Amino acid sequence: MNHQAKKKFGQNFLRDKNLLMKIVRDSNIENKHVIEVGPGQGALTTFLALSALDVVAYEIDTALKPILDEIEEKHPNLKVIYEDFLKVNLLNEVQDFHVVANVPYYITTPILFKILETPAIKTASLMIQKEVCDRLLATPDSKQYNALSIILQYYAEAHKMIDVKRQMFYPIPNVDSAVIRIEKRDVPLVDKEKEGLFIYLVKEAFRQKRKTLVNNWYEAFKKPKVEIEQFLIDNGFKSNVRAEALTKEDFIRLTKVWGND
Repeated sequence: MNHQAKKKFGQNFLRDKNLLMKIVRDSNIENKHVIEVGPGQGALTTFLALSALDVVAYEIDTALKPILDEIEEKHPNLKVIYEDFLKVNLLNEVQDFHVVANVPYYITTPILFKILETPAIKTASLMIQKEVCDRLLATPDSKQYNALSIILQYYAEAHKMIDVKRQMFYPIPNVDSAVIRIEKRDVPLVDKEKEGLFIYLVKEAFRQKRKTLVNNWYEAFKKPKVEIEQFLIDNGFKSNVRAEALTKEDFIRLTKVWGND
């Protein structure tokens, strides 16, 4: 059956078998519970089912059902659910899950946050836009470094598995892709009661990148600027420092002492 890719679902299908096998192999999913987001025509799904203990694939496009039904019939350990992954409640799951997916570009960030905020999901291998991958893995004082870089690196160890040229997809997208590997930390780097503060401090620090940390945090917390300046100085920073100069560890340290005056 031929399926016309739908722009509204961000559908670009990957068909290179060698690349698909490498992604599965390097995801270390043997005998594990796997979630696939957007199986599409099932090219990756087939290899996942051959390796994993079981696979739950969430697909929003019901027009793909005839194709996926055939794959499901061949693999008893595969279950395709026609729901929006972002609306699925996984918070009560007790078993560990591992996500492997070719993620639609337009929902990369919400999928990433859902993975990070779902305790049952332990690892993820995600095909995403190369530019986004570079931003997620960016380091301080680089152009790509932003709040999401720090938040991801707070929750997980992450690295790039492989670059993927746009010509390997059908239809061919306008950008290249990359596969990012995310392995979530077992122990939080900040006490749970201060984790929300850490995320808020980081997000607000980058609210307007051209502004100093003092100005961004002043707008977020409405504390007198002189107090925020003194807080930074007391903790070893210049009063005019910008967010992109701070490491993840710097933000963690500042979170731990924030409000201790």
